[in-house]
Amino acid sequence: MKLKFIIKKILYSYKSSSKTYVDYLRSIGVLCGDNINIFCPKDTHIDTNNPYLLEIGNSVNITGPVTILTHDYSTSVLNRIDHKIYGKSKKTVIGNNVFLGWGCTVLAGTIIEDNVIIGAGAVVSGKVEKNSVYAGNPARKIMSISEYRKKIICKQKEEAFNIYKNYRDKFGVVPDINIFHEYFYLFTNDYDKLTDRLKNKLSEENIMRETFENNVTEFKSYEDFIDYCNVRYSDK
Repeated sequence: MKLKFIIKKILYSYKSSSKTYVDYLRSIGVLCGDNINIFCPKDTHIDTNNPYLLEIGNSVNITGPVTILTHDYSTSVLNRIDHKIYGKSKKTVIGNNVFLGWGCTVLAGTIIEDNVIIGAGAVVSGKVEKNSVYAGNPARKIMSISEYRKKIICKQKEEAFNIYKNYRDKFGVVPDINIFHEYFYLFTNDYDKLTDRLKNKLSEENIMRETFENNVTEFKSYEDFIDYCNVRYSDK
C-alpha cells in the first residue's frame, strides 16, 4: 500500500488523495472545514486562481469529476474586442453537510447553504438555499431535504430486497450481512453484533453508538429480514 501511495503521489502530486488535496487547498489559503471527502481527486478541478475567494465547510462530499470555480475567463472575448482587461471573479462558498454529485459544476459566485444535495451533472450558480435538493442545467430546486428524506425512507426495504435478489440471482446463495452495509438499519440496532465493516460504516458517517442503538428497526433481526426476503424470492 505504501508503494502504491508513493506512485500516486509522483503521478498526481497534491491530487493523489483526498487528504493531500485538502491539505494543499488549506496551504494556499482556501478556508476548508473538517471531514471534506474528495472521492476522485485526480479528476476534480477546484479553482486555485483566487484561493481567498473560496470557502468549503464541514462534512462536504465531493464526488468526481467535480469543478468548483471562483472566476470566469469568458471576459477574454471582450478583452480582445475592446483591447483592455475585464475581470470576473467572485467569492464561492460551499456550506456544511453538502453533497456535490458526479460531474456537477459550481460556478463562480455560487453560495451553497447548509444541508444541500446537488444532483449529478448539475450546473450551479447564484444562491442555493439550505435544506434543499438541486438538480439540472441550470440547477433548480426540486425538493426540500424533508421531502427527500420521506422519499428515501419509503424505498429502503424495497432496495434492500433488490440487493438480496440480484446477489442471489448471480451467486446462488443468500448474501452475507456485510452486503447490506447501507441497509443494516432496517434489521439491527445491536452494536455488539455488528461486523467490523458495519461498525466502520457508522464511524465514516459520524454516527454515535448511542444514536444507533436508539434506532427503531423494521425487522427484529438480520435473520428475520432474510426470512422476509426468502419468502418474496420464492414467490417471484
